Amino acid sequence: MKIRPQYAVPLAVSAVLLTACSESARELGYGEKATGEDIDVTVLRVEAGTPEDLAALEDASRYAGRTPYYLHYRVTKNKDGAVKSPGFDVGDGKKRLTRLNIMPGFPTPTVGPDGEFTYADPPKFDKCTDDDSSEEFEKAAKGASYEACSIYLTDEGDGAAPSEVKWVEGDRREEKDIAVWK
Repeated sequence: MKIRPQYAVPLAVSAVLLTACSESARELGYGEKATGEDIDVTVLRVEAGTPEDLAALEDASRYAGRTPYYLHYRVTKNKDGAVKSPGFDVGDGKKRLTRLNIMPGFPTPTVGPDGEFTYADPPKFDKCTDDDSSEEFEKAAKGASYEACSIYLTDEGDGAAPSEVKWVEGDRREEKDIAVWK
């Protein structure tokens, strides 16, 4: 197929514009800040744990042979009011680690002197503490920050360290990478 000269320039310009429109995640090093729609996110570090760290869990035998990795990050508001929390994928570019969500158990509730229910505290991980209080952060003004930590687990028998952390938005069907720390 021959392209006539009068069409060659518009086709070349269209190809450049289409290339410019396809967004790719910004690649950063640990400690560098990425800016999103309503928050800035800085991945501070990913720290390796040991399988023994998981002994703090109620049913630790379920996690035998898995290695925890601790993702430490900072979130700063770009606007007043409610903002979205960042979502992360931690992995090697092909395979993601599993996020470990630790929530208090649901034993028999205890009613305190103030009439409020309390439950058992969730297990603590010395390498992963944070000051994240989403309720307080939501009320905070633009410029407020908090540091947090999330725990990610390798598959059983796979202790390979993750090589990247992606900040992702959207659901799994229409996920968009905002930034990648390596």
